[in-house]
Amino acid sequence: MSASALASAGVLGLPLSASADSHDDDDDEEMDDEDEGMDDDGELDDVDILNFARTLEFLEARFYREGLDTIGEEGLCSSEPLRAIGGDLQFTAFDELRVIQEHEEIHFEVLGETIEDLGGEPVAEPEFDFGTATEDPVEFLQTAALLETTGVGAYAGAAPLIENADLIPPALSIHSVEARHTSFLNVLLGESGFPDAFDEALTVDEVLERADPFIVG
Repeated sequence: MSASALASAGVLGLPLSASADSHDDDDDEEMDDEDEGMDDDGELDDVDILNFARTLEFLEARFYREGLDTIGEEGLCSSEPLRAIGGDLQFTAFDELRVIQEHEEIHFEVLGETIEDLGGEPVAEPEFDFGTATEDPVEFLQTAALLETTGVGAYAGAAPLIENADLIPPALSIHSVEARHTSFLNVLLGESGFPDAFDEALTVDEVLERADPFIVG
C-alpha cells in the first residue's frame, strides 16, 4: 500500500473510490453512501486525523527500530557525522535514538487508545520498505531528520482541523516532542537545531508525498 493510497485504504476514513482517477455515476452514489469517515462538509473528522497521525507514528517507530537494529551502535557511532561531532554525544547518540523510537511507539499506542475512546477503529500498521535508509548510517540520519520534520509539519497542519477541543492539548504535546526529535537529528547532522523562527504546517497531500516512498503493499 503506497502512501498515496492511504486515503483509499481507509487510513483517512475515505472509501476506496474516493481517490480513483475516474468513476461513473454509480460509483459516485456508492461513495456518497460510504463516506462515513467524513463529516457533513466532506472534511476529515477527528478519528480520521488521529488515524493519519497514528500511521506516521508507525512509520517513524519502525524506521528507527529497523535502522538501529541493522546499523548497530558501533556502525552508527563510527559514522562520519558522529565522528565529526565527537565528544560524549558521538557515543550517546545511539541510546538517545532508541529513546526517540520508544517515544514513537508510545505515540501510536496512545493514539490507538484515543481513537477507540472516540468510538473509532484504529488503523492497522502498514507494511514498510525503507530500502538503504536503514542500512547506511548517514542516509539513516538524514532520513530520520526528514521524517521528524514531516511529523512536526503534519501535526501543525492537522491541529486546526481538530473539532474536539479536548484533543488539541495532547496533539500539541506530541507536536512539541517531535520538534525536539527534529532538533536533535539536526544537531547530529552538524546543522542548527533551530534553523527557523517558524515551522511549516503541511497539508495531508504534502505529508503523503514525503511518506510515499516508504509505505508499500
